[in-house]
Amino acid sequence: MTERSTGTEPGPYDHPALALAATAAAAAACEAAGSGPVPLLAEPSLHTKPVDAVSAALESAFAALPPSLRATAPLYVLCDDYSVLAARRLAARCTDPVRRLRPSDSVAAETSELVRPWLTASGRTGRCYLLAGTTAPTALRLADPAAWPAAVVCELALVPGEDPYAPGLLAVAAVWGAAEPAAAPAPAGQAAAAPPASGLLTTLFQEGRAARV
Repeated sequence: MTERSTGTEPGPYDHPALALAATAAAAAACEAAGSGPVPLLAEPSLHTKPVDAVSAALESAFAALPPSLRATAPLYVLCDDYSVLAARRLAARCTDPVRRLRPSDSVAAETSELVRPWLTASGRTGRCYLLAGTTAPTALRLADPAAWPAAVVCELALVPGEDPYAPGLLAVAAVWGAAEPAAAPAPAGQAAAAPPASGLLTTLFQEGRAARV
């Protein structure tokens, strides 16, 4: 089982493992994320729809937890950039002189719609927090993984492309308390820099909060 922090060195955010999934437009960022010093639970996966990428990352993260913890481990979702994007999309559609506004447009603006399908399908009963306007270091302090037998922090990171309203999406899920050791991290000196799209990865990489299995 993954070692848990005892409050002494190394710090309270040591020993996470990653689950990664992305849309095709974020494939390069996903590959870079997988070559960093934090070990992976499984090979990253690519998907057509953002909601499917988010579901895949969460499924991989929670599947790594012991059965007794999967339903109750808290989930924290960093979604500030995506929430801003969703609001801008809705504003653009409200002012579109050609396309009529539909009820589905307002539903699509809810960031929770990216997480809800997996939450519903999984049947989990644990708490889920959507964090907008929160930095990755702050989210990790709020989540306080060392205080729980298991915890998952997920970021919905955007990768800009040609269409400002349809960027790529990289779903990064860091999980503490995995039941099985994850794949070994990249050897020292060979780890790629954290992709700037993900504040969560940058925090884990730069602050040395990497798993050791």
